[in-house]
Amino acid sequence: MARKNLSAGEKIIAVILGALLMGFIWHVRGQHGYGAKWGMFCVGAVIVMYIYTLYANRRSMNYEMVPLAAAFAAVTAGGWGTLNSQIGGVLSSGALYPGEETFRFVEISPVSGIVIMVLLGFGWMPLFSIVLGSLFSHKKYAFKDYIIFVGVYYVTMLICSLTISHMALELINPQAVECCADGIKAMGHDYSPMEAYIVKMGSAAWAKKIPYCRNYFTSINVISSAIGALVSSIVVGSVLKDKFNAIFSTMSNLFCGIGICAASVVLGASAESRTVFTGINVPFSIGSNAWEIWEYFTGFIYGLLLMIFIVCLPRKYTDEESDYKYVPKFENKKFSIFYNKIFTFLFMFGVILSRAVGSRVLGRVTDEEAIEIIITVVLSVVSFFVVKKIVDKNMIEKGLDTPADMGVKAFYTKSLAIYIGIISVTYFFLGECGSKNLLCLDYGRFFSGGISELWAEGALTDPALMLSTLAVMSVLYYVLCLKRLKGARKDS
Repeated sequence: MARKNLSAGEKIIAVILGALLMGFIWHVRGQHGYGAKWGMFCVGAVIVMYIYTLYANRRSMNYEMVPLAAAFAAVTAGGWGTLNSQIGGVLSSGALYPGEETFRFVEISPVSGIVIMVLLGFGWMPLFSIVLGSLFSHKKYAFKDYIIFVGVYYVTMLICSLTISHMALELINPQAVECCADGIKAMGHDYSPMEAYIVKMGSAAWAKKIPYCRNYFTSINVISSAIGALVSSIVVGSVLKDKFNAIFSTMSNLFCGIGICAASVVLGASAESRTVFTGINVPFSIGSNAWEIWEYFTGFIYGLLLMIFIVCLPRKYTDEESDYKYVPKFENKKFSIFYNKIFTFLFMFGVILSRAVGSRVLGRVTDEEAIEIIITVVLSVVSFFVVKKIVDKNMIEKGLDTPADMGVKAFYTKSLAIYIGIISVTYFFLGECGSKNLLCLDYGRFFSGGISELWAEGALTDPALMLSTLAVMSVLYYVLCLKRLKGARKDS
């Protein structure tokens, strides 16, 4: 008989820990060395590993799904453009008009900013949301199923970017379209905004040079991705016959949209050019760290809502299976060995973390970009030989179905702690001073009574937020995950 996975008290801790964990890693993701797609891989990996620590004794949760899910979190990550300022009721030109030395700003409806940021979050990692839902679903996903919803997403996104997304933007923010048209004309081009997007194939490099055009191009991408996300989830429910995952993935996307939008209020209130938040004096300690706070609370809110949703799922989707027996994702043993070497171990724990170390060293120790590449390559090569030895020993010599000689829950429970530990070290002690390196703090003033001054200057906001989060996370993770794992071993 399957036992109940989490008690009521454990569910509360799981939600709090999930929110803190997502806030922490999403914030780290936005700093030098982790950003963009590489950073979203880290975010996806952490989310799935955390879920594995709580629910992994299910056949759908095997070793191979973690790097796959993380990759899907990375591939759809887009860009912000000038979108995050719209919630404050202003739109920046983003580029200079001929003969002008300052950017132009126009007042717009803040509702357009709310809508566009929700849509941005909704389409931020839709493929990841579907893969995440498949871990709890009763449907067994074959390789062709992934091809279906991935193909649907990209085809839908492409079609929309050439057609209805432009009409949708007219409804959401007609001023954005008008300003873009004016900017294109001012730069001597004879295109409508829609024609420019199609002719230039949505090129961000071209759009950045045209006033208000970057905003237009980014908005079209955001709207198209959100529609693609929704259609993909609908296809999962109708074509793949997985209504549970259609709902799960849609809700996951919505939670991400809410997180990105709600956290944008900090940015809007801290911006110099604003209409909605005029009269609100944001303390400098907050305003000077607005971007970091936005990143943190984007992850925090998303993690909070996602974990509330997961712990409230019916028990048939979360309880451990009574007849649980580990089943690898791939039947072909040779391919399974290759996959686990390259993706489950090398890419996740070797390349990604090696690149983070290399990138953070850049600017702190040297300005030579070649050093970053050398560090990444050297550490990755070393990791490869370590990985090869471990996987060969377990999957070839011992004949196991797993790349490590332990259950999937035990492995990822330990791995997540190590993963966060390595990320924390690189975040707090590597990187240039602008990357919130703890070694850059003025400890002379700190220990001579200047704490209040440092706080007022905004120098302590980020360290206080991140260090306190790490401390609370560590305690809760030990209580909920590591201690629980030890208890499960004793019971067995």
